[in-house]
Amino acid sequence: MKKKVSLADIAKSLGVSKTLVSLVINNKADAHGISKETQQRVKSKIREMDYHPNVLARGFRMGKTNTIGLIVSDISNRFYSRIARKIEDYAWSYGYNVVICSTEEIIEKEKEQIYFLRDRQVEGMIISTSQDNCSFFNDMYVSGMPHVLIDRVFAGMKSPNVSVDNFGGARMAARHLLNQGMKKFALIAISPDHISTINERISGFVETLSEADINIPSKWMIRAPFDQIDITVRTTLQKLFQEDDLPEAIFTLNNNLTAICLKYLTDLKVNIPQQVAIIGFDDSIYFNFTRPTISSIQQPIDMLSEKAFDLLLKQIQKTAIEPHLHSVKLPVDIIIRESSLKPDAL
Repeated sequence: MKKKVSLADIAKSLGVSKTLVSLVINNKADAHGISKETQQRVKSKIREMDYHPNVLARGFRMGKTNTIGLIVSDISNRFYSRIARKIEDYAWSYGYNVVICSTEEIIEKEKEQIYFLRDRQVEGMIISTSQDNCSFFNDMYVSGMPHVLIDRVFAGMKSPNVSVDNFGGARMAARHLLNQGMKKFALIAISPDHISTINERISGFVETLSEADINIPSKWMIRAPFDQIDITVRTTLQKLFQEDDLPEAIFTLNNNLTAICLKYLTDLKVNIPQQVAIIGFDDSIYFNFTRPTISSIQQPIDMLSEKAFDLLLKQIQKTAIEPHLHSVKLPVDIIIRESSLKPDAL
């Protein structure tokens, strides 16, 4: 195995001190009166010998690694992958790299990832948490570790946070379906049960129907475990279809559920929206191209990501966060397409 070139090797080959080479590498040569000619000699030798500094070790010494962490529940979900892409873009523009972790809704895995990132001296974290209370993050806040909770939030939390109006978005979905004259509704969510975004969406939908004197029977209130989403949706829809007990409309609480629901209703040859209408929470570019096109609640992902990164950067730079910006809730929008319109409106 080829021996890794060290800073001492560079210095020895040039006949200069390690300190001089270090000053050139860390862009401090001008301040210490090192000539441009000597700086160029050092830089040329670094390229010639293929020297790569130990960024992590340097970060430990200097207390700055220019790295942040992003922790999400499921990076394969397009919602989170889009957040990751936008945060990477914002981070890159400010000279930061991003380490991305996916928890699979496992609380202990999330905690281990947080410890992992702290041990590697990331300067801050943006976290879409799977935890069931805010105590862990309140301790992080008190300890001074820069972090932002994104998407999922808690009552009583001290952490800076950015989320969207899940309750209001679900109300939009319910009102739209009611305006189509529908009265029999199903709701498909995921578990674990403590996830704030899911519970807010359930509450918004159920309360809006209740105002119209409509309740959702327990057989149509479906919660799929995170690791069994596909099979839960498939078996439930098959059972309802076989019993001729399908609802008029289904509200799915994230884009994965929407796509899976569409797939299995299509497999069962259920006509959408003639037999069953669908509207989902969280839009996807693909919903413009399905047949039928899919109605959804659209989240402002770019703004969500930008606000989260801005809050984190303020903490890293030790800039005060104005009280009204400590907790940000962004509005959502409804995108009405073919899947939720009554047949005579198509």
